[in-house]
Amino acid sequence: MAMITLILLLLSSQPPLTSSFLTPAARRSPHRLSATTQEHEHDVIVIGSGIGGLCAASLCARHSLRTICVEAHDTAGGVAHSFERRSGNSGDGRPFVFDSGPSLLSGMSGRGSTNPLRQLMEAVGVAVKWDERKGKHQPVEAAYGGSTSHLITSPRQPAAAHTASRLPQEHEHDVIVIGSGIGGLCAASLCARHSLRTICVEAHDTAGGVAHSFERRSGKVSDGRPLCLTAGQVCWRMSGRGSTNPLRQLMEAVGVADEVDWATYDGWMVYDTAYPPSDPRSSFRLTTGSSPAFENAIQSKAGITARNEFAKFKSNMMSPGGLSESSALIPPMALRGDFGALFTMAGYLGKFLKIGLQGTLLTGSFTNCMNLYGVKDAFVKKWFDYLAFALSGLDAAHTQAAPVAYTMIDLHSEGAVLDYPNGGMDSLIQALVKGLEMDRGDGIGGGELRLNSRVKRLVLEEVNNRPKCTGVVLEDGTVLRAKRGVICNAPLWNMAKLLEDSITNPLDLEVAAAVNDVRKQADAMEMTGSFMHLHLGIPSDGLQGLDCHHSVLNFEDDVTAEQNLVIVSIPTIFDPTLAPEGYHVVHAYTAASEDFADWESKITGGYDNGKAEPNDYKRTKSYKELKEKKAEALWLALERIIPDIRERASRPGSVVEVGTPLTHRRYNRRFRGTYGPAPSEGKDVWELPGPKTPIDGLLACGDTTFPGIGLPGVAASGTIAANTLVGVDVQLELMREMKQSGSLQ
Repeated sequence: MAMITLILLLLSSQPPLTSSFLTPAARRSPHRLSATTQEHEHDVIVIGSGIGGLCAASLCARHSLRTICVEAHDTAGGVAHSFERRSGNSGDGRPFVFDSGPSLLSGMSGRGSTNPLRQLMEAVGVAVKWDERKGKHQPVEAAYGGSTSHLITSPRQPAAAHTASRLPQEHEHDVIVIGSGIGGLCAASLCARHSLRTICVEAHDTAGGVAHSFERRSGKVSDGRPLCLTAGQVCWRMSGRGSTNPLRQLMEAVGVADEVDWATYDGWMVYDTAYPPSDPRSSFRLTTGSSPAFENAIQSKAGITARNEFAKFKSNMMSPGGLSESSALIPPMALRGDFGALFTMAGYLGKFLKIGLQGTLLTGSFTNCMNLYGVKDAFVKKWFDYLAFALSGLDAAHTQAAPVAYTMIDLHSEGAVLDYPNGGMDSLIQALVKGLEMDRGDGIGGGELRLNSRVKRLVLEEVNNRPKCTGVVLEDGTVLRAKRGVICNAPLWNMAKLLEDSITNPLDLEVAAAVNDVRKQADAMEMTGSFMHLHLGIPSDGLQGLDCHHSVLNFEDDVTAEQNLVIVSIPTIFDPTLAPEGYHVVHAYTAASEDFADWESKITGGYDNGKAEPNDYKRTKSYKELKEKKAEALWLALERIIPDIRERASRPGSVVEVGTPLTHRRYNRRFRGTYGPAPSEGKDVWELPGPKTPIDGLLACGDTTFPGIGLPGVAASGTIAANTLVGVDVQLELMREMKQSGSLQ
């Protein structure tokens, strides 16, 4: 009885977040291994569960190493194990418990003992109550808990409780999606809609990627409601059936378009810091729709010449058959990443031919469009630099024309409005999650979103002399197999690092060559800068008449200059439930203009290796000082909108959260905290790959694949990847249903 208590304690000493376990031989275990040989990966393997082995294994687990201890016997303890014998004549039926080894111990009770076993048990966090009799210390009761709390009910339970049934399990799905950003959730929910058994694995504890939301509470707030701090993106053409927005079309396809309640509004404020706040030219409002309101604002801001050039350019771009109309003719729902696109796009052949030579303009720089129609006014050029930068993190000369041309429809067509999801961006994320998990009665059941599930490596094999991805291995050792394919929503730079970490057999030359091709592709892809974020919860008293969205920049400076453009959202203008009563939520950020080099030295090792770890940078004094210095631009921008913002943020009950490029890198798994791709050297605009990779069974989606950055772009990329994994007939049937319902043009 004495020694089995110690042994079970050592078995229970693993921290709850590790996946250490003891495995008696399968032939002796009631939980036998399957007949199929399986390969499992650990940090440490301990052979034998004697006291020495268990001490080594439990301390390795305490050191956060994934540890397995394998034992040939059906009971742990080695020469110190215990065993039971029963007598049919005993009155209460309890067994006799025999220690096979030592039961005389000393120096085990009381902290500060020099006994190595006692010190080890202190280190791994297990406790025993000791019976002290004439100098003999005998354990009589164990304090069980942690990740093996099932031992509480049976202190004499043999070690078969830690058997091969606890080995990392292998699960099979049709599709595995890595990452729950908008692109990943769109891909996963559409795969589920296509009746594929789908799982989406996410390293973070919250879905949404860059668009995720989080909560903060203030003990000074009377009603106890949290502040919901949300990404606050502007959404366009999301309300109403028949939209050409790829995200809206995807939500129609998977049956969740009505899950989100949209607040509609007609524009945002723009502040020009080249002028003092008292100057009328220091601010103006973009008003959507076909009224002359925005042209009037341009005239007040920059004069009649600017107004006339803008109006003429808008008329040319948005004319019937013009570039703006052409940019929206072919929906992503008709696209796929293989030759099947010839069939799925057949119904759009006339529109495709109609685009004609305009296609080269749409895939080129937006500046080419301005040159074509003779735009010369300095303000109008600056305005489209700003609009392009807000979409892509690049100026008009380096932004592909198609998304800017498409945006002009969203902003300036008759009746055009902007949309914001009530409940914040999380309501949109949860709608997509519902689209994934929905049981559609097809016998497949709903898909699955698994949070806190970081992918350690991909399963790469050579099949018929071709590299193939057949699944993923999670950090806890779980193996997920994919029958159809794996879709990776990680940026290309992160995916390249993941692939390099996935090479387990150097002799698989085809695999190594394909991984090297992806690495070359990643190295050739340039990237934009990173972000600074300022999330606030402030008292809202006296703040009437504010717009939800604002942009603050110096129009006389280059829009791409560091910290020039600050974008601000106040979502509680539309949805007060995102904050306690009497408070506003405010989010300000500098998009794509933060130089990561200023921060990289703070990372352990001094550089970003493409694999962000939770604690690989320290919140040192120099880090905090740099954080405060860089946040100043955000405060100054906010003072243009709410002059007393700092005083409000200092009041009891207010919340202030500052995010840096390292924060962005850590929580959003973005290499160097980047906003997204930039044109490769010598190119005017980016040339992004499609969904297919050099590895069979591995597809990609997100902003480093076609068509690129932005909610519509990443939604389109997820749609294309999902379509590529199903037959042409399945895709065409869904398109037919959507056309009948009016949700697809």
